Amino acid sequence: MTFLRKCNDGITKGASALLVIAMAIIAITIPITVFSRYVLKNTPIWTDETALFALVWASMMGAAVGLRKGYQIGIRTLIEKAPKIISAVLEAVGFIFMLVFFGVLVYFGIKQTLFNTKQLSAALRLPMSIPYAALPLGFAIMLLFTLEEALAFIARLRGRSSGASKSPKEA
Repeated sequence: MTFLRKCNDGITKGASALLVIAMAIIAITIPITVFSRYVLKNTPIWTDETALFALVWASMMGAAVGLRKGYQIGIRTLIEKAPKIISAVLEAVGFIFMLVFFGVLVYFGIKQTLFNTKQLSAALRLPMSIPYAALPLGFAIMLLFTLEEALAFIARLRGRSSGASKSPKEA
């Protein structure tokens, strides 16, 4: 469990760095596009595509980092108000659903990325697998983060009477 937590801490730092880089690219290319379009009346062909690809990467890395930090939307009222056994079952079903969901998205994301390796983007002439790779990578990161949370949940259930360890979000 501590190994997974340490790995996920490193992955979070890497995803955060990719997020910052992608946001910086967006922050640079969008003003260039606007200035070129409205002032110079001549938009560089690469700016729109660069911003779009950076947005895809920023979205996926931002979603992963947000999941790790607990920013996802959830309706906790039902789980908190339910009896402990029902609450535990609801939470376990939620974790199972998330793990299966992310696993399916990783699988199909990899298939789509591999399918697009030979297709080139219109402006930059980059393989389309570059923007598509953000999807399976982001979902794989989310899968790892959810797995860590699920294992922490199981540890809390096992040690409920003896003072369980806190999850990364609670610590």
